[in-house]
Amino acid sequence: MLRSASLRYIALLFLVSGFSALIYQVVWQRTLFATFGINSESVTVIVSLFMFGLGLGALAGGYLQQRFPRHRLRLFLLLELGIGAFGLVSLELIGLVSAAAGDTTTPELVLWVYLILAIPTLMMGATLPILVAWLQGYPRNIGQSVGLLYAVNTIGSAIAAWCTVELLFVHLGQQATVLAAAACNFATAALIVHASRRLVREDLAAVEAAPRAPGAAPLLPYPLVAATLLAFGYISLSQEILWFRMLGFMTANRPEVFGLMLAAFLVGIAGGSMHSRRACAPDGKPVDYLVRALFLAIAVFYLALPVVAATSAYVSKAAGTVMAYIAIAAVAFFTGGILPMLMHLGIADDGKDAASAMSWLYFANIAGATLGPLVTGFILLDLFSLEANIAVLSALTALLLLVLLVVLPKERAYRLRAFALMAVIAAGACVLHSGLYAGHLERLQHGKPDRPRFAYIHQNRSGIITVETDPRGDIMYGNGIYDGRYNLDLLRNSNLIDRAYMIASLHRKPARVLEIGLSTGSWAKVIADYRAVESLTIVEINKGYVDAMQRYPEIAGVLEDPKVRLHIDDGRRWLRNHPAEKFDLIVMNTTYYWRSNATNLLSVEFLELAKQRLKSGGVVYYNTTGSPDVVYTAAHVFKHVTLFSNFVAASDAPLALSYEERRANLMQFGLGQDAQHRAELERLASVPLPEVHDAILRRRALWKITDDNMAVEFKVR
Repeated sequence: MLRSASLRYIALLFLVSGFSALIYQVVWQRTLFATFGINSESVTVIVSLFMFGLGLGALAGGYLQQRFPRHRLRLFLLLELGIGAFGLVSLELIGLVSAAAGDTTTPELVLWVYLILAIPTLMMGATLPILVAWLQGYPRNIGQSVGLLYAVNTIGSAIAAWCTVELLFVHLGQQATVLAAAACNFATAALIVHASRRLVREDLAAVEAAPRAPGAAPLLPYPLVAATLLAFGYISLSQEILWFRMLGFMTANRPEVFGLMLAAFLVGIAGGSMHSRRACAPDGKPVDYLVRALFLAIAVFYLALPVVAATSAYVSKAAGTVMAYIAIAAVAFFTGGILPMLMHLGIADDGKDAASAMSWLYFANIAGATLGPLVTGFILLDLFSLEANIAVLSALTALLLLVLLVVLPKERAYRLRAFALMAVIAAGACVLHSGLYAGHLERLQHGKPDRPRFAYIHQNRSGIITVETDPRGDIMYGNGIYDGRYNLDLLRNSNLIDRAYMIASLHRKPARVLEIGLSTGSWAKVIADYRAVESLTIVEINKGYVDAMQRYPEIAGVLEDPKVRLHIDDGRRWLRNHPAEKFDLIVMNTTYYWRSNATNLLSVEFLELAKQRLKSGGVVYYNTTGSPDVVYTAAHVFKHVTLFSNFVAASDAPLALSYEERRANLMQFGLGQDAQHRAELERLASVPLPEVHDAILRRRALWKITDDNMAVEFKVR
């Protein structure tokens, strides 16, 4: 039997391995998003292929541990070295492959992304079955072996999720963070060498010499366990997607939220996996544990959204956010032991192929998890609201529990009591659902109990759009934060629409204009009405904005203008994939600089890309949302920089139109000729546009935003 010191050592190996793997996942996904876009198509492909690679790796690990039974620790050593070696060059490799990809269709995107992720995810996925097979000598219980390693690996991942967004990204940036992960792989390899030489040699000899007692026959058919784990993998990752949708909406997609959500989710899984080991013991009650855990998971998951919304409204948004993390950890705790528990119920402990059988079950679980982004994230969120998806997923989990109750070896009275409880819960949910979820989006967004109901809500896979009625122009919110007003009136100017009219003062004749971000469409309408503009290309990531515009005929008509072309795509991805397109003016009413992935439209790398798409004398004109770092970064790419309101304009040509030129250009908007409009035109024609290039560069305390440092998201808080 292995000594406790050896067992702790093996646990430490897998904890450090899980720590590095999660760091890689966060950094690689973010790098791939910057390259292939953060539109729903790219995000779905990248997340799904990462999971699928882990599943294939589990099968490979199952084969390798069976093929080389005496070299399992050495295999684990080689895998860790391989992952670390890949990590050292991973960001450069991603850059090379993405540069070669060019414009991609969805099938091509799948191939390019998997070309990048295939090798590292294969190696990561292979580690669990190999180490489980090695550990099967002690305690000779597949459920306890998987429960232990799954728990410590997940604890390492949870720590990494928190450290990555709260420490590593803040102090290091992406490249140095990846190097830290690679160092963890090499440290794990060193620990393996130490363990194989000093700690476990005598223990292994004792294990091999010890007689193996005959194990109990599995309680559940293997195919049923595989199908259940497939379904549960889908449920688990779908829950994660819905958790992120809820948290993203209530926090306006703060960049650290994804990492903190993962940390809560993984801590819960680790706790549940470790707790399940008791039920896998010879005197444990695995069936009772499984049924109880699923009942509690369904109840907490279904009630979490209205409870979080009420906490946000009646206590505070901060308290609501904490409550959300608690709910995530609770559901994950109840479900975290299901993977090792089902393996315990479906695999004979004494079989020589136990680890191989485990690898197939792990693959089934990962295959289900791969379907989560594809089905829930890409399809169901486009068809149903957040609350409807929660109800559907709760019902699916209840159906899974119902199937298990039918086949689990329990007495008839136990089943009848469970069926009766499920019927009562289902009836209660049907009766109370509309009341429970009434006004939940208003409470999540505003954190107040008395806000009026939204006039319009549009939910799709790209996010949640809400609209409030307001006499100064209806207010649009995108994913929980202000995104503009429906207003074209320069005199009302409730949405600072005068910033759109100021394009007349930045370029003498902006014949070809690119607008990244449609939002309410107010800017698009103003720009399209400018007679100097011959073509307006609009790139919008969320087609829901187009649907919302239809409620405002005075704005919606802009999309019928023959000079206007609309593309539903990620703005950076579209620019990258259209090198032949050249513009006089690129306009972005950019979202708040501190939001998740805002770096993609504010970094030096993006501005260099935009510069390549400008004609001679072209101008980039975009929203700083109050960040001087945005202006500082623009000055590192362009020779001339000026400011108007909270917008920055940057060009390699002087931004120096005369008053007469500006006034003549402004007249091409066809504004009213009454005294008020004439006065407003005079103001816009004469407002100062100071050159700030040299002055802003002298402010050394500011950050030059790069894809690597993500300064406005993680360093500027």
